[in-house]
Parts: sequence; structure tokens; C-alpha cells
Amino acid sequence: METESPHRVPPATGGTGHSLKADDLASVSRLAMFSELSATALSEVTVEATVTRYARNEIIFHQGDQPAALRVVLDGQVGLMGTITDGGETLVEILKTGEMFIAAAVLTEKPFLMSAVALQPSRILSLPGERFRRDVRERSDLAFAMLTSMAKHYRMLVREVKDLKLKSAAQRLALYLLGLTVKREGSTIVRLPHSKGMIAARVGVRPETLSRAFSHLKERGVVVDGQAVAIADIPSLRSYCHEGEEII
Repeated sequence: METESPHRVPPATGGTGHSLKADDLASVSRLAMFSELSATALSEVTVEATVTRYARNEIIFHQGDQPAALRVVLDGQVGLMGTITDGGETLVEILKTGEMFIAAAVLTEKPFLMSAVALQPSRILSLPGERFRRDVRERSDLAFAMLTSMAKHYRMLVREVKDLKLKSAAQRLALYLLGLTVKREGSTIVRLPHSKGMIAARVGVRPETLSRAFSHLKERGVVVDGQAVAIADIPSLRSYCHEGEEII
């Protein structure tokens, strides 16, 4: 089994006894999962943390690697990819700023069930696993923050399973498109942030099924032009895929 390979280590801040630069620590303090920690507590739990930059498409770790650290997205996007022995691969999840990934593997010291790749240039916070597990055992404030973050993630996964079982491919694609805009009324044009193959995997369909789903959405006022997608009537599309109606 592969073991997780070490990555670049940023320069020390020098003389402070803390491994993070001041601006990186400030970025961490603004993340939801750390926002309830006091400044002192935050400094203590991140004292051995590092921040690493990854280029687009750079692998962060591989499926099967042993976890060396808990990671959190500071900037950018990370894709979690699942593979099988015959070479099949699918995108399981896309993580954005403020989201931690595969915490369960770090807490249980089990191999990663997925690989992680930077979908955009990204900055990733790493909290060394041994230190992190000790802090979770000893610090109720950190343990509660972790439980809250993991509970929110669990609820998100349950919603996605429900969508896979209860909604059509076109409805799931509509939900994905609506997630690309903050507008709730009128019309808009969104830009697809990833390849259509990756979007198909995220929606849970084959690429040919994605094309049929886009064709179906034309009846709902959705027009595709390359990477640009025009949505003529946001409320109508929301109603079509029942967006906003579910208990969250």
C-alpha cells in the first residue's frame, strides 16, 4: 500500500514559535469550522500546521494512502475521486473554501477511500494527524467544532443520496446549475467551472446522459453555449427541481 508522500513545507514565520504566517492564520480564523475558537485556542491547535499551494490538476493524495494530516481548503477547489481496479474513476465530491476533507480517515487512522486533486490553484491547510487527534481528545471546543462540521457534511451527503434516488438526471443537473449562482429571481448566465465529463460525474450520470439532460432542460429555458449556460427563469427552474423545498 502506498503511503502519503510529503509535500512542500512553507518557510517558518521565525521567532514566533508558530508555523503559520500571520496572513495564513488570519485566513484560518475566518473559516466556519474554526470561527468559534478563541484566538488563543486557534493558535494552539494550528501551532504545527502548514499551508501548501497546489497547481491545477496536482494530486494532493492518492486513494489508499495512509493519512498524515487533516486538510482544509483555504482557497480554491478540491475534487475527491474514487477509482476501481479496472481503471474506472468518478468524481465523488467537490470541496470549496472552508471545507475539510476525509476527516474520518485521519481520526480512525485508516487509508483514504478516495484521492484528492486540486481542480483549481489551491491553498490547503494541513494539521498533522497525531497532533490533531490529541487536540480533539483534549479540547472540548475543537471536538465540538469538528462534530458540528462533520454533522453538516453528513446531512449534505444524505441530501445527495436522496437526490440520486428521487430526482431525475435533468433535475439534478438543474440543481447543480442553480448552485453556480446566488441569484434567486429573474434570469442569469452562469459559466461551467469544470469539464462536462467532470460535471457528469458530479451529477451522477454518464457523459451521454448529461447531454440528454441538457437537451431536456431546454424546455425549461436553459441554453448552453460552450461553457456558458443561460437560465431564462430562475424561479421556474427552482420549482422544476424542487430546490428550496427540502428540509435542510
